[in-house]
Amino acid sequence: MSQSEIPLVDFAIYHEAGGKEKLGKQIAHVLKTAGFMYVKNHGVPQEKIDAVFIASTDVFHLPMEVKASRLRSSKFEPSCGYVPMGREKLDQPKREEVRESYNYIPYDDQRLPHEVPEFGMACRDLFDESWEFSKKFLQCLAVGLGQENENVFAEDSHHFIGRPGNFTTLRIQHYPARSMSNEEGESLTRCGAHTDYGTLTVLYQDDVGGLEVESTPGHFMPVTPIPGTVVINIGDIMQRWTSDTLRSTVHAVTFGKPDRNSKERQSIAFFLHPDDDYIVTCLDGSTKYPPISGKDYLRERLYASFTNYFGRSE
Repeated sequence: MSQSEIPLVDFAIYHEAGGKEKLGKQIAHVLKTAGFMYVKNHGVPQEKIDAVFIASTDVFHLPMEVKASRLRSSKFEPSCGYVPMGREKLDQPKREEVRESYNYIPYDDQRLPHEVPEFGMACRDLFDESWEFSKKFLQCLAVGLGQENENVFAEDSHHFIGRPGNFTTLRIQHYPARSMSNEEGESLTRCGAHTDYGTLTVLYQDDVGGLEVESTPGHFMPVTPIPGTVVINIGDIMQRWTSDTLRSTVHAVTFGKPDRNSKERQSIAFFLHPDDDYIVTCLDGSTKYPPISGKDYLRERLYASFTNYFGRSE
C-alpha cells in the first residue's frame, strides 16, 4: 500500500439522497482493507479544532510543577489530567516514548489547568463536535455492513458518552522537539507501534507529520497531514465486534528526519469507547470472541500500556 492508497472520503454526500448508503459502502470497504482513511467535509468547525491546539500549547508549556499538580488519576477510572512522559509505553521492546498528554473527559473538571481557563471550554466544544460527526460516521458504517439498526455502533452502545458510565476521551498529545544521535534514535520513539482499543478514533493532526501506518507487516507509510481533513481508524473492540471483518491497523509516531525532529508536534485524538456496561458480542452471531463489557475490555488493554500507572488490584 503506497501513500496514495490511503483513501480520502468526502463526507459531503451524507445529507444527499442515498448518501448514507454510498458512504457506508466506501467506509466499510476501507475499514476492511486499508484500515485508515482521510475524511474531508466532516463538519467539525476548523476554529474549534484550532482553539484546542492553541490552548493546549499553553498548557504543555506550563511549568512542570504546575502540570504535575494536575496528574491523571492513577485509579482505573475515567478522569481528566496530565500524563507525563514515561507513563505510557506502547512500543515493543519498550523504547522510551518522548511525549506527554492531557486527557479530557467532560464530567471531570478537578484537574483542569485553571492557568489556561479557555482550555476546558475548547475541549468541551471539540468533544461534542467529534461525537456528532462520529455518530453520523458510525451510522453510515452500520448501513454499509448491512445492519438493520443503524445506531448499533452509535447511540445504542454509547448512550452515556460525556457522562459517568463511558470512558470516551479527548486526548491531546505533545511531542517535544528533540535532536538526537543515531544511538539515541534506537532507544527513543515518539509513540510506539500499536493499535487503538475502542470503537473509533478521530484524529486531528497539525502540519508537522510523523504518524505512520503499517501497510504490510513491518513496513510503515506516512499519513501526511492534509489540511481540512480528519484521520479515521477503528480500534480493537470494533474488530472484535465485527468478528475481524473490519481491520484495526497498527500505527506509530516516529521522529523521522532531523528537520522534523526539531519541531514540536501536537495531535488531538477523540477516542470513542462503548459504555462501561455495554456487552460487545460478535454481530454475526458467532462465538469467535466471547462477550465482554466495554469497561472490562478497556481495563485489559490499559493495564498492558500504562505499565507504571495502574495497580492490578484496581
